[in-house]
Amino acid sequence: MLLAARGTSAQTRLQQDALDNLQARSNVVQGAGARAFGMGGAFLARPDDATAASWNPAGLSYLRSPEVSLVGAHATLAIIQKDSDANTTREDRQSGRAPDFLAGTYPFAIGSIDGAAQLSFQRVISFDGRRTIERPTNVRQFETLGGFDVIAFGTGLHWSRKLRAGFALNRWLNGYSYTSERVGRAPTRQTLDLDFSGWNVNLGLIWSPMEQLNLGAVYKTGFSADVNLNRGRTDFGTVVTSNQFQSSAVRLGFPAAFGLGASWRPSAPLTLSADYTRTDWSNGRIYDYFTLPPSGAPTAPEDRFDELLYPTLVPGLTQVDTQQLRVGVEFVVIKSRVKWPLRLGYFADRQLFQTFNASTNLRDQTPLYNGFTAGTGLIIGRVLIDVAYVSEGGSYRDADPEADDPSPSNNTVRSHRVFVSLIYRHKH
Repeated sequence: MLLAARGTSAQTRLQQDALDNLQARSNVVQGAGARAFGMGGAFLARPDDATAASWNPAGLSYLRSPEVSLVGAHATLAIIQKDSDANTTREDRQSGRAPDFLAGTYPFAIGSIDGAAQLSFQRVISFDGRRTIERPTNVRQFETLGGFDVIAFGTGLHWSRKLRAGFALNRWLNGYSYTSERVGRAPTRQTLDLDFSGWNVNLGLIWSPMEQLNLGAVYKTGFSADVNLNRGRTDFGTVVTSNQFQSSAVRLGFPAAFGLGASWRPSAPLTLSADYTRTDWSNGRIYDYFTLPPSGAPTAPEDRFDELLYPTLVPGLTQVDTQQLRVGVEFVVIKSRVKWPLRLGYFADRQLFQTFNASTNLRDQTPLYNGFTAGTGLIIGRVLIDVAYVSEGGSYRDADPEADDPSPSNNTVRSHRVFVSLIYRHKH
């Protein structure tokens, strides 16, 4: 609910805030690792490397040697907006690199039950990088640091010949900060520092009704996170004005997620996998959020919001649950002591935000993005190196709150990601 008599200008600032900070990162896959992404992210039913805790912690029970794992990622994203005459009205480009996953895993046995325990770090949502938004009237540049990180303790147990189970206790922490410069019309400099912390749990099962077939299920609990938000802005008009406000009363409701998967291994070198996941973004909320008006006074009441959908931040509209369908294949070429895996994948991601329908001009469509992946690796003795490339794209119609023409325009989205994993398995 917007607490303001002068709501229109505050809503415009809120829409711009969502567009600049969150929307381009709203499609969140809560998993990590080059091997998994090489297979399109279809990794819930046979997660048999150290990144298992981020997909399905039951898969940790497959690890039979002490292991150290490191994953890095590089990503680029471009959103190009064009009007009805195919003229470019907005270009949004960003790129960055960040650590993706780091873990140490140790196997154990309790009587007849085998298992493994792990301590890991994962950057679930990365905000590291540079971003430039170009319009005919102005250019806005961002320098962003940080991300939503997880430190997890996980374990997976092989209870019986057919059943594996696991859990991971996750401590979410960190956050992000940025400095934004807008040059051209209405020049401004804005800063934001957001600290974020909370707890949740991943629960997973893997059932093998026959040796070649695995069926997996995972549930990731939702949680309420504490947020400390500090914002500042300086506007360079006829008179230079500054504004700053900080609040530790902000809270974030992060949604739960569940997934089902199947993996079939008809022969030792060949694995075929498929997953379906759903994240309850319709329940994503942020409370006591605020934006800053261009004023030298402290933040005005009209910029405070009791409750907003997260991450869209748009009052009065619907935010929907995301859905992903993922399929992948892996084939391992074996030559003497060298193993060479080859991987391909496809995924379809239904987004969480609603956009304008081209035929009715009503905001009632949910974009569907499609992605293709490829990966490979090299296994030499106890060292495993994996690389994956992910290309994703889609389109939608939406309005730019800073544009002179507020009518919906066509947006084309294209992202590219590269993951590199290094795993060392110690002789046990």
